[in-house]
Amino acid sequence: MTWLRHWATLMGSLWRVVTARFFYHLAAGNQSSQVTERRPGLVALGHRCCVFVHFDGRGVVRQHTRCYLAALRQAGFGIVFVTNAAKLEPDSAKWLAEHCALILIRRNRGYDFGAYRDGIAAVFQAQIKADLLLLANDSVYGPLVGLGDIFERMDFSKADVWSLTDSWQHRYHLQSFFVVFGPAALASAGFAEFWQSVRNVRSKWAAIHFYELWMTHRMQSAGLRCAAIWDYFALLGTLQEAHNAAQSDGPVTIEQGVRRLATERALACWRHRIALNPTSDLWLTLLQAGFPFIKRELLRLNPGRLPDLHMWHSVVPRRSPQMYQLIMDDLKMSMRKQAP
Repeated sequence: MTWLRHWATLMGSLWRVVTARFFYHLAAGNQSSQVTERRPGLVALGHRCCVFVHFDGRGVVRQHTRCYLAALRQAGFGIVFVTNAAKLEPDSAKWLAEHCALILIRRNRGYDFGAYRDGIAAVFQAQIKADLLLLANDSVYGPLVGLGDIFERMDFSKADVWSLTDSWQHRYHLQSFFVVFGPAALASAGFAEFWQSVRNVRSKWAAIHFYELWMTHRMQSAGLRCAAIWDYFALLGTLQEAHNAAQSDGPVTIEQGVRRLATERALACWRHRIALNPTSDLWLTLLQAGFPFIKRELLRLNPGRLPDLHMWHSVVPRRSPQMYQLIMDDLKMSMRKQAP
């Protein structure tokens, strides 16, 4: 049965690549804005700008997302809110107007990267001399801790583009759910050329394959330095140290046994040079290192079938009881056929 699983995985990967290329070429020449409506907000944009991408089929901005946006405002960011839902329900629209600088309603073409492109264009059209441009989306729950320290850790004398995490899956890239571009990046021709080239692809896999995976390469090719706060290999080193320190001949609790199993699986992948997704496979190591988010997809689907994921019920409430309750409220509305 193992070979059948490997074969199914291989065929699934091949199918995603083929469909990604098909939809990418189908969208050739289609880089037009998909914004159908612009609504001004009451907040000034300022020198720290955030383009925040949202999707909800009903056009609702959920409570946990509102907390995230409020945390960004507290960190000094003026927000251009871009929804791919093509609509906003009245209460959400009213709340956004009070907390954002600009609200863009667009068709969901190009997925997050098409929305980022349209939001970035709006920032430059506003002729704001931005020092930092943050791209963020609603694919995470949080923040579980304040965001201020994160921006203090981004040293733009050492790198021009910062993300929270990086990944080696498929090819090296900064993970795009939270990426910050500094002054050198914003002034780079390579930055402008990349975002102007983003097509309105109709496939999620095309957006991932050609933009999520290639953005970092394009920035590096333009001479920009890229770095992640929670570096992939530093995380694995931390995991190895914790694993070594936890070894003992005494009795092991069920929780310790489950955690050891998950750790050994991750370290085995490292030894065999199998790239992991840090926000999924290393979720607990990240949270223990101060990472402020947990992925929505991780809690809803557990795509890596992680044996220790149930531990989030004890880890997250210790960091943010309020956010834990908001997460549970959201999962009750969105999960089907399994329990969180």
